[in-house]
Amino acid sequence: MNSKSLLFLSTLTLFLSFSTPVKAQSKSILNEIVRTGLLKIGIREDAVPFGYRYSNNNLAGVCLDFIYIFKEKLKEKLNKEVILVRLYKSTFLNRFELVNDGIIHLECGPNVIRKIPELNVIFSSPFLSTGTQLLINKKKQNDINLNTSLVRVNIGVLDNTDSQQLIEIKYPAANITKFQGITGSFRGIQALQGEKIDAFAGDSILLIGEVILQELNLGKEYVLVPKIPFNCKEYGLILPDNDSQWQEFVNSVVNSVITDAKLSKIFKKWFSGVIDEIEVIENFCHSQLNQNHE
Repeated sequence: MNSKSLLFLSTLTLFLSFSTPVKAQSKSILNEIVRTGLLKIGIREDAVPFGYRYSNNNLAGVCLDFIYIFKEKLKEKLNKEVILVRLYKSTFLNRFELVNDGIIHLECGPNVIRKIPELNVIFSSPFLSTGTQLLINKKKQNDINLNTSLVRVNIGVLDNTDSQQLIEIKYPAANITKFQGITGSFRGIQALQGEKIDAFAGDSILLIGEVILQELNLGKEYVLVPKIPFNCKEYGLILPDNDSQWQEFVNSVVNSVITDAKLSKIFKKWFSGVIDEIEVIENFCHSQLNQNHE
């Protein structure tokens, strides 16, 4: 991360965790930001590469770069010279409630776009397409035939995820090991390294992020299979579902970042060594999802 980003984070952010819900958002977020000069955003610290902590405990990730761009666009929109950013700690379990309860204005992370009827939340335009794959040790590549039932094959999954459901349905004869909590993926891939499991299933982009974080060699020692993911999904920002002006503004920023190739540059910064693998998956899933929308 460059010095400008570090200065921005160190001077303008406050990373908090809340458990007490407040009344759901009902007022215009843009008007609130004009009045307070404060933008409140939730970021995960367990979702490489979107938001995570280095070994030195510093927060890093794609979402921090995106927030910097987002803040600058918001300053232009509202004609304000200064907007402070307050970061709130979001998790796999509380991310939707933080938005629903009006604690944050949006949440940035690996959020699969879908309907959440029980909560007052909606997703932004998609900013990334990805899919479910297995991370395996390359020396076992010939032993894991995905066209079989994978009986007696030990597959690790993050509990209560789409990847878990897919693997349990597709390979009911496999031995499934569930990993929980904010360190679940980290511990799952450590179990793979220790040969306690034969494969770890997850979203491609998150698997690649963990591989880089744990300094594994993707392509030589570890590989993602199948080359084309089992399924495809889109990620979006989480927004409140009762503020059309805010939704329109956020979507305009997301779309402009994609159109201007800024998002691609951000991903290249974080994934310089494996960007080709990411682009193959993203391009395939983007085309598949577009066909489904037609």
